[in-house]
Amino acid sequence: MNHSPYLDRLAERYAFLASRYGYHLPDAVAWAAFAAAPGPAVALFAEDPAKVPETWDLTIILPEALKQAGSEVRVALLAPEAARKLAARYGIRFWPALLALRDGEYLGSIEGLKDWSTYARQLPELLAAAPSRPPGIGIPVAGAGSCATACH
Repeated sequence: MNHSPYLDRLAERYAFLASRYGYHLPDAVAWAAFAAAPGPAVALFAEDPAKVPETWDLTIILPEALKQAGSEVRVALLAPEAARKLAARYGIRFWPALLALRDGEYLGSIEGLKDWSTYARQLPELLAAAPSRPPGIGIPVAGAGSCATACH
């Protein structure tokens, strides 16, 4: 697999955001500790900007959108490799994505690039939401015999 030069630039952008705002840079292994920590958290799930250029936009929007959220929120920036490993766990299908957690529990996500007003409105709503089960990816599995009377 070829290494995209954009991955190096994304790593530099992440390092800048981590130093300026105190954002965390967990890999797929360190993610468990970050996600389980108490309090609200937001994670940016990024893809290689060579494939999904909108990733750049969200690295710019995120700090400003979090200012609008008005509360202390831990932030993780997941590099594409880690994000791909973790995406299915949270039902993330479209890149880039923001995932909201509280005390390790799923609150929701915003997938794909949205306009500024969507983030300004939805981030505070997500962070205040009741925990729920992450959506699954794929085809729902029915129990044995569940189709006998309910199908068609």
